[in-house]
Amino acid sequence: MKSYYNLPVISKISGTLYAVLFICFLLTQISFAQKESYQFELFTASLEGTKLSVITPDENLVLEKEFFHPFSFISDLDEDDVQELLIIDSIQTNGNTGFILYVFNTIDSFYLADSINSGLIFPYETFSGEIEGLIIVTGNNDFSYLNKESEIKAIPINCWKFEDGEIFYVNEELYDIFITENETVLSSIDLEDINHCVKSTEMKSLLATVYINSLNAGEKASAENFLKTFYLCEDIEKFKEELDSLFYKEN
Repeated sequence: MKSYYNLPVISKISGTLYAVLFICFLLTQISFAQKESYQFELFTASLEGTKLSVITPDENLVLEKEFFHPFSFISDLDEDDVQELLIIDSIQTNGNTGFILYVFNTIDSFYLADSINSGLIFPYETFSGEIEGLIIVTGNNDFSYLNKESEIKAIPINCWKFEDGEIFYVNEELYDIFITENETVLSSIDLEDINHCVKSTEMKSLLATVYINSLNAGEKASAENFLKTFYLCEDIEKFKEELDSLFYKEN
C-alpha cells in the first residue's frame, strides 16, 4: 500500500464503518471550523475547530484540550450502552500524515482513558469474532522509522480493547486480523521482484510489517522463513534482532 504525498495508508477491515469514518474525516478537513457537540449523561462535549471543551449541566468546565486537525465520533467500545468519545488527530510531518487516537471515558467522570500513536495508519474500530467484541486497530508507530528508506510505506498493526475505562493490548488473543492485514499488504507488490539486496532495502518497511504481523498471529516459523526468503542483505541477522527487540519489548 503506497502512501502518496500526505495520504494515509488504509488498512483493510470488515464492514463499511471504516470507510464511512474515513470519508467523514476527509470532509472535516475541508470544513474545519464546524462545531460538533455530544451529549452524555453528565457532560456535554464540544469540538470546535481544534479545541475540545467539556462542561457539566451547570456549565462548569471539566476538561479543555487543543488538537491539530481533529475528527471526532462516539462509539460504545465496551458495549455497556454508554458511548465513549473518540478523537483522531492528524499531524503533518515532512509531507506525511500521522494519526493519534484519543479515547475519552464519559461515564461518572470525563477523562482521557488513553492516547495511541497510530503512525500512518488511520485507526478504526471493528468487531472481532475471536474475542466476541469490538476492538480498536491502530498502526504500530515504533516501526515507522523504517519508512525513511523504504519505497513502499507500511507499518504493522496493533489491536486494543477498551474495558472499565482502560485500554489494553489484545494482540495475543487474535489471529485472523493479522493474517488478513498481511494479505492486503502483500497484494500491493510482486514478491518475485525482490531478487537482490537493493530491492529488499526498498521494501524494508513492508517486509518488517509482514514479519511483525506474523509474530503477532503466533506464526513464528512462517515469519522467520518469510524474512529469510525476501530480505536478501548480509545484515539479515542484525535486522531480525532489531525487529525482535522492538516486538518482544512490547509483548
